[in-house]
Amino acid sequence: MVSLASINRATDIVAPSVGGSLKRKTLDSSDTETASSQLKRRRVTFNPTVDVQILLDENEKSLELVGEEVRRALEKHAAGDKAAYDVLKGLFREDARSANAPLSGLLQKYVIALTNHVHLLDHSRKGLVLAVIDCSWTARNDAFVRSYRYFLRSLLSIHSGFMSTVLQMLVAMFLKAPSTTARQADDPPIERVRVQARIHECLRSILRNIPMASAFLAPVLATKFPYPDDDAKTHVHYIRNILRVVEYCPPLKGEVFSLVTDKLVKIDVQIQVDMDELEDDMEERLVGEAVDDDDSSDDESVSSEESIEPDEQRLKDIRQAVSKLDTIMDLLFTHYDAIFAEDRFEADALYQSLLAQFAATILPTYRSRHTQFLLFHFSQTSAVRTEQFAGACSHIAFDQNRPHVLRVTAAAYLGSFIARGAHVSSQTVRGVFDLLCHQLELLRATHEPGCKGPDLRRYGTYYAISQALLYTFCFRWRDLIVTPDGEPPSDYDIIDHADDFRWYNNTQQILHRNILSKLNPLKICAPPIVNQFARMAHHLCFLYVFPLIETNKRVRLARSLASGYLDGIGGRETALSNKRGEDTHLLDAYFPFDPYVLPRSKRWLEQDYVHWRPVPGMPVEKEDSEDEESEGEDDAEYDSESGKEDMDEDLKLDDLDDESTETSI
Repeated sequence: MVSLASINRATDIVAPSVGGSLKRKTLDSSDTETASSQLKRRRVTFNPTVDVQILLDENEKSLELVGEEVRRALEKHAAGDKAAYDVLKGLFREDARSANAPLSGLLQKYVIALTNHVHLLDHSRKGLVLAVIDCSWTARNDAFVRSYRYFLRSLLSIHSGFMSTVLQMLVAMFLKAPSTTARQADDPPIERVRVQARIHECLRSILRNIPMASAFLAPVLATKFPYPDDDAKTHVHYIRNILRVVEYCPPLKGEVFSLVTDKLVKIDVQIQVDMDELEDDMEERLVGEAVDDDDSSDDESVSSEESIEPDEQRLKDIRQAVSKLDTIMDLLFTHYDAIFAEDRFEADALYQSLLAQFAATILPTYRSRHTQFLLFHFSQTSAVRTEQFAGACSHIAFDQNRPHVLRVTAAAYLGSFIARGAHVSSQTVRGVFDLLCHQLELLRATHEPGCKGPDLRRYGTYYAISQALLYTFCFRWRDLIVTPDGEPPSDYDIIDHADDFRWYNNTQQILHRNILSKLNPLKICAPPIVNQFARMAHHLCFLYVFPLIETNKRVRLARSLASGYLDGIGGRETALSNKRGEDTHLLDAYFPFDPYVLPRSKRWLEQDYVHWRPVPGMPVEKEDSEDEESEGEDDAEYDSESGKEDMDEDLKLDDLDDESTETSI
């Protein structure tokens, strides 16, 4: 029996059969192949509306592609994969002139990409940052330089730890200008002056946008300063650049000016030390030859250098050092004069800076010979500044809390400035001379009661003031004569009325009292100055001291004085400690504004000097006419009418004592 359920099946359901099943499978397989073929054709079909470009050169990479490349390189570096990171470093380390180096246009895209990811450039990626900082950028096109400058600002704003590195990179270019050929084919030619301007633009941009940068810059400028034995071109190039820095970074003015002065003093001192080892007539020869010295001689071959005898090499080195000092001094005179000539607020600020440098660096420095003439010149640019410099010297000289040696040297500076300054008015000369006399009288009243005889160790400041007065008198005696009309006496007045002169205030009486006191300053002061003062004072009927000078020849000074004079300065070597015999107990004939001899820069001082002139009618001494044959310098002219040699030569430090040619510090 057949079940009804099996007969009444749904008509829409077809029972599978063997043939039908095979046919259906065949059809399904064909359909699949057709669909696959259509899909393959679709993959290789290009849309004609899409602009497709084939990348044939890496320099044509888009900014988006470069940005993605930089991002992935930094991410992989964080994960430990440094391959792409090292490729980035290699791009910036490649020499800009190399054929393998990327064009500046492409490298600029990497700079921009790194700027966009600057927050990721921490210390762990220092290698890449240093590669970017050290890349050749100054001679590339303007667009690259702008992007590079923006990158540095962005980097330092987030990662200040790279501040010193960036500043050192920029300041190092002040020593030697970057090459103008360190560029690629897509960079236009550039002049050296424009390269230098770009360095300052970059530094100025950093200082303006990151105020804390100035605090990092000052020590970098000091560290990168040329060594004393570097050539003149290097020094001048560097100093000119750092002086330009202070124009857009005023807070650094004081530190930069002090830095230059300190380095200049060291060069100055070394020259004096080297010249002391030469013969007496060698300094004049070297200074004369220095103006013809050419810095290009530094490029001579090694073989020619080796052929020079040691003595000749030493002379050559000194000659080049003199030329270097001369060039730097001329540069500073030129730079400072431009500021003073404008007569603005900056001039007063600059002068105060010069005074600070004088007190901190120049005054305490052993054997400074030329650097102080910056003060000598600019202190005479106005009456106010003249009084300020005289006041600064007086304050130090009279301050009992100051070291003894500083007081002695300050007195020498004061006397030399008043005596030699051509623009120091008669009123100022009288005021300072009277002040010195007053101070001398105070010291005499203090020391004389317990005085047993002349003693440089005990009364050094007293003798320094005494010598300053004698020296000033020899140069400015006309200003100390009081006339009815207030004008200095003429030569005719001097010849006919010398015995009728009235001297300013009580200066004549004060000097007379002190010279004849137990302190006996004429025994301790330098003999050339004492002898010249005695001759002039006698002729002008000011004082007659020849008998005392003869008596002093028989006065013997204690042996222990010289060593005691060095107490308080740690036994530091001075001109005093180099002297022998009786000279060790005498005051140095040190006057820091004696003739300036550097050939180039002396043009700034030609109108600043009071040149010594003989007193009209003063008799001629035999030794004067003998010395006449050796006179030939502008500051040592012979007066044919009076038969007197110029006192500039008579008091010239080099002729006073072979062992004591410079400062007593």
